[in-house]
Order: sequence, then C-alpha cells, then structure tokens
Amino acid sequence: MTCIGIKTALSLLSFLPVLAAAANSDLYQVRLKNGDLLSGELKSSSAKELVIHTAYAGDVTIKRSEVQAFSPLRQRKEQSSIATTVTATTTAPAKPWSLQLDLSAATRAGKEQAQNYSLTERFEYRRGDWRSKFDANYDYETKEAARKTHKYQLNPGLDYFYSPQLFWRVNADYNYNYLASDYKNIDVSTGPGYAVWQQGPTRLDLIVLVGHKLAYFREDETFRLLPDFHSPLGYNTASLAWDFSHKWPGTLLEVYSEGNLLELLSQPFSIFDFERELKIETGLRYALTDKIRISWSWHYDRTELTLLLPKMPRTSLDLFDSKQKISIGAAF
Repeated sequence: MTCIGIKTALSLLSFLPVLAAAANSDLYQVRLKNGDLLSGELKSSSAKELVIHTAYAGDVTIKRSEVQAFSPLRQRKEQSSIATTVTATTTAPAKPWSLQLDLSAATRAGKEQAQNYSLTERFEYRRGDWRSKFDANYDYETKEAARKTHKYQLNPGLDYFYSPQLFWRVNADYNYNYLASDYKNIDVSTGPGYAVWQQGPTRLDLIVLVGHKLAYFREDETFRLLPDFHSPLGYNTASLAWDFSHKWPGTLLEVYSEGNLLELLSQPFSIFDFERELKIETGLRYALTDKIRISWSWHYDRTELTLLLPKMPRTSLDLFDSKQKISIGAAF
C-alpha cells in the first residue's frame, strides 16, 4: 500500500475517464486538508484510516486526521465525438449543504373526527471544520373540532470538528406550545460529539450536552399562587442526543432515528420533581425519484414528573405522547 504525503498532480488524475469502469456505489471522493482530491473505490474504512483503490496508484492508505471531506461520487455520462463515441465519467464536487422538507396531512372519520398537519424542515451546511444546522417543525392537530396539538419548534446548532470524528456542539432549542401550561421552553446547551460514522451509506452522531432550560408558564395557572413559584423556572440539564441514518445498499430505502434523552439536574419548584424527558423519532424513507421520497415515522415524547405534597405519598404525573405519520417530502 502507498501512504499519503501525495503531490497535487495525483489529484488531477482522479478525474480521468478510466474511473468509468468503476462506476458503482463504492466509488468515493476524498478531499484532504492540504487541498488534494483523490477518487477511487473504497476498500476499507476504520476510525484511524481509509483505504482507497485508485487507477493510478493502486491501494492508497489515508489517515483520518488528514481528511477534510469524504463523500460518494456523483457521476454523469458524456459522449465524446473524437474518432469514436466514448463514455466518459466526470465528478462533481461534494455539495456543502443539504435540505430536507417533509409534509404530512391526515384526516380520520368515524366516531371521532380528527385532522393532523405537520411540516418538518432540516438544513445542514458544512464548510471546512465547521458544520451548521437549522431544524424546524410545526405540528397542528384537531380532534372533534377542538385543538389537540398546536406547537412549533426551532433548533439551530453549530459544530466545530477537531478531527474528522471529534467535534464540539453549541445548540439551542426553542419550543412554543399554544395549549400547554408551560407554553414556552428555551434550552441552550453545549458539549462534545463523536461522529461514529459520517460517510458512505451510514451516519451516526452521538453528542453529550450540558445546559440550562427555561420554562415559561401562563399567567392564569393556579399553581402560580404557591409561595415558591416563579416564571420562568430554570433547570440545569444533561443530555445524550443521537442522529442515525442508513441507506440500504442496492435499494431505495433508508432507515433513520434521532432523539434526545435529557436529565434535569436541578429542581427549582419544591412540590414537583422533574426527572427526565425523552424524545424519539424513528422511521423509514423510500425514494420515489432522486429528490422526492415518502416516509413513515414514529414519534414518542415522554416527561417523567412526580408530585411531592407534604404528608402525602409520591404521585406520578408522567406525560407521554406517541403517534405515527406518513409524509411526502423532498431532499436537496
């Protein structure tokens, strides 16, 4: 195998038409931190190194610490009119951004009339060692002509990569619920993350965060009369977040899961013990075209809450919500 300290000239050879013979799902482009580009068949991948088979240098071993970006090649065939018709493959540079939009609308008739609408957006942009994201979600549901759910969520975040896998995240989470007593929640958190897999068909990020949560309550809530109540209530938090997706090779199917397990470390309100919150979204996506897909997803939210009254046994007030959605969406 040939180890990398490679001249820029080798990167230019990565665009030669000889790569057309290897036009399959194992063909990748590697951008090094020194600006070099390498293209070839992915032979192996580990936490420490990649092995790429190139047509001009055979198997090339690349240290993960030297990699800036790593992505499947986008290929297109062009016809050459010189002497004979030759099929040539050219590569486009890896796109630095991605955008996903999913829309769900459902109506149920019978003993109960229900309607549900939701819109989810996810944007991500990568430049050098920085990765930014902005997620948004709107959810509206009626049941027997009465509002059951009406809320939206905004979630910006920024990551800085110390290495191809280790990064630091700063994250904000803004929730507004028109129907809940704690109508507004603001979470600001930060902590380290590790990209277990980030290239090829599989992606998995794990992030450990510590932060502060503010919960705002409505003026007309009766527990505002309690002597130690104030709004907003502030909590110190610790959480574990994950973001996973996997595209099954040779198919148009993708499985994904994302979520957050949050532990509340402080209790500002004496009669309530807020223990933890769990949010999970998992599902399947099927590509109808190169941009349009249909999705099935399962959503689960749970808040563990205990009521503590003098001379009374502990009373659980746990809240949870579980639902499934069929969505039509687009990915760019």
